[in-house]
Amino acid sequence: MKSGIQGVICDWAGTTVDFGSLSPVAAFAEAFDRFGFSVSFEEIRTFMGMLKFDHTQAILELTKERFSEQFGRFPDEKDARAIYAYFEPALFDVLASHSVPIKGAVAFAETLKKRSIKLGSTTGYTASMMDVVTREAAKHGYKPDCYVSPSAYLPGRPHPFMIYKNAIELEIYPLSSIVKIGDTLSDIREGLNAGCWSIGVALSGNETGISHDAYEHLPKSVLDEKRRQAKEKLENAGAHYVIDGIWDALEVLERIEEKIKNGEKPCRIHA
Repeated sequence: MKSGIQGVICDWAGTTVDFGSLSPVAAFAEAFDRFGFSVSFEEIRTFMGMLKFDHTQAILELTKERFSEQFGRFPDEKDARAIYAYFEPALFDVLASHSVPIKGAVAFAETLKKRSIKLGSTTGYTASMMDVVTREAAKHGYKPDCYVSPSAYLPGRPHPFMIYKNAIELEIYPLSSIVKIGDTLSDIREGLNAGCWSIGVALSGNETGISHDAYEHLPKSVLDEKRRQAKEKLENAGAHYVIDGIWDALEVLERIEEKIKNGEKPCRIHA
C-alpha cells in the first residue's frame, strides 16, 4: 500500500459541478412557492448537502413558526412530501444544464489518476438525479472512480456512511488517509465523522452562492468579504483547510500528504 493520501472524496454541486450550487436552490424556491409558502435562499442554503427530502423537512422545521402563523398548524411529513413532489421535477428541469464541471475539476481528476490516488464522491442527490449529473459531467471529461448517493438504507450527511461505502468500493484505507472536499457544512462534518481530512470550498459553493459570472465580475472588496464569511463558517464546522475552489485543491493535498507521512492524523479540531 502506498504511503500518504490513498483517496479523495469530492462533493458534486458547488464543488466539482454547478458553480454556486444554484440548481437545488432554484428548485427548492419554486417548490415552496408552488406549495404556497415562500422561504428565503438563506433558509434553503442552511441545510445544503443533505438528502433532498431530509433537506425539505429541515427547512420546514426551521420555518415552522412562520408556517404555523400562515396555516394555523405546524408542518408535518405530508407537507414535506407535497413540497418534495414539486421539487423533483423542478430540479430535473435544470439539472443537466448545471452539471458542467467547474474549472479545474477535470484537471484535478486527471492529476489524481496520474498519482494513483482514487477519486470517489458523495452527494445529497438521489440515484436518479445522479444519473443525469454523472452523464453530463462525463461528457465534459469529469468521471470519478465512484459515487455514492444516500438512500433509505444508507443515511446521508453528516453521517459518515457514504464515505465508508466509497472506501469499500475503492478498496482504500485507513480512513485517515482519505481527504473529503466539499462546499457545505454537512460535507465538512461528514468528513470529520468518518475520520478523514476535510477541505472546505468557499467561493464556488453553497456558502457564497454566486454564479461563475458574478465571481468573475464582483468587485474585489465584495468577493474578499464573501470569502471571509464562507471561510469562517467552514472553519467553524471543523474544516482543516478552506480553498476558493477545486482549482486550488492540489496545493493543499500536498500539505496534507506531508502531514500524513509525518504521522499526523485528522483529529476533529472543532467541537
